[in-house]
Amino acid sequence: MRSGLPLVCMAAMMWGTAGITGKWLSVHHQLDPLSIGAWRLLLGVPLMIIAAWIERKRNGKVKPLHPSHQKLLLLFGIGIAGYQICYFSAVDRTMVSTATLITICLAPVLVALCSRWFLREPWGRKTGMALVLGITGTALLIGVDSLRGLSNTHFLFGNALAFVAAFCYGGYTLVGKKLLSGVEPFRIIAWAFTLGALFMLPFITLPGFSLEVWSALLFLGWIPTALAYVVYILGLERTMATHASVAALLEPLTATVLAVTLFGEQLHSFGWVGVTVLLASMLLLSTSTNKKVEATNLEQ
Repeated sequence: MRSGLPLVCMAAMMWGTAGITGKWLSVHHQLDPLSIGAWRLLLGVPLMIIAAWIERKRNGKVKPLHPSHQKLLLLFGIGIAGYQICYFSAVDRTMVSTATLITICLAPVLVALCSRWFLREPWGRKTGMALVLGITGTALLIGVDSLRGLSNTHFLFGNALAFVAAFCYGGYTLVGKKLLSGVEPFRIIAWAFTLGALFMLPFITLPGFSLEVWSALLFLGWIPTALAYVVYILGLERTMATHASVAALLEPLTATVLAVTLFGEQLHSFGWVGVTVLLASMLLLSTSTNKKVEATNLEQ
């Protein structure tokens, strides 16, 4: 089985465009961040359902979902909605950089620790080194100033929400990997995101009938959501959850590159060091798969 790491990296780069699009909608059209997150899921679901339908037609008869799979799909949907709600709420109640630091950097650690017993995934020294380098590079990229938000008691509730967002993010990665052992990939995301969209419905507000607003919302729902998660679930099927969570750190790197390129934002010297370290972690990660790991993935 070929490694799914390139697919996860591709998905992470598509996710990196979501922040820029969401920021534009919020700043220029005053859309509430939670409403943007709700529209993102709602508009992405139809494409996921189509992908699941095509998958079902290709595979023929599909087995009914086992009760344990139904529970895991519910958890996946809660995780998707919980991540959107908690992360965007955290951004409003703490420093944006602090919320991003906690959410993006803590999730791979949680996945790495939990995958040992929840998925029985083996990982060696190279995987551990890639994890450390990836988190270090991401922290440097986000900025050392983000650490100030951790010590400010005024941001305590916002930081707590960011921790919950990290648990949701890491949780649905683990649940998704667990489901892949018995459920078709596109069927998983179709069910999970439909549930997630239903949970987010109370936050939806109608943005008006501006062509540019709806174009941006459709892009958000179709590219960094529907297409990205279709690619991601295929990649997750072919690689370890820990590898996938580290590769997903390319999301903030992509967002930073777009911000520098499109909006002329300046990247500090620590940020450039972070870019280098993060890319080094991806290189190390790509060489960390051995025959034992590949055999484990095949069994799953």
